[in-house]
Amino acid sequence: MLLNHLIFFGCWALFYTIHSLLASNGFKSKVALKPTTYRLIYSLFSTLSFAFILLLGASIYSAFVLPPSPITTYIGLMLATFGLFVIKRSFRNYSLRVFLGLKKESQSDQTLKKDKLQSKIRHPLYTGTILLFLGYFIYNPLLVNLVSLVALLAYLPFGIRLEEKKLIQQFGEEYLEYKKSTPALFPKIKFS
Repeated sequence: MLLNHLIFFGCWALFYTIHSLLASNGFKSKVALKPTTYRLIYSLFSTLSFAFILLLGASIYSAFVLPPSPITTYIGLMLATFGLFVIKRSFRNYSLRVFLGLKKESQSDQTLKKDKLQSKIRHPLYTGTILLFLGYFIYNPLLVNLVSLVALLAYLPFGIRLEEKKLIQQFGEEYLEYKKSTPALFPKIKFS
């Protein structure tokens, strides 16, 4: 049973590594494809490999890490729902068609988004994903779901650093100023 969970963790690590490699500007520049075609292939590959990992996780026999209860069920569902809400809200600043590679980026798509949810946190998609994975683990506290959460949390410092490196290259001083004033994942709580 433990070996299956280690293999599962390795699959997440491989997914995150390939995901970051394919998203890097260095890799993109070596591939002779139009940006929209590359983005579409990247989105399809990411979706299919993500689905494969979820199916693999569902096929692993796994024990409960915590005893499930009505309270954990409720809390888990609330966190996961809030995570989905954050992900949905963060897409209000972006074109889903551009994100998926179905439409070419316009000039407005290439500006630094600092309003709406992005005025509170720099990486709302990551925040929503953390809440989703955490909520699902609390809802269904199996070891396999804990492995997924731990793999995500282990990846995020690297993923954020790589993404911010690209954003600094693209937006320069504007992004550095934004980074100074806006937290990465969770908004500042002000007590008055």
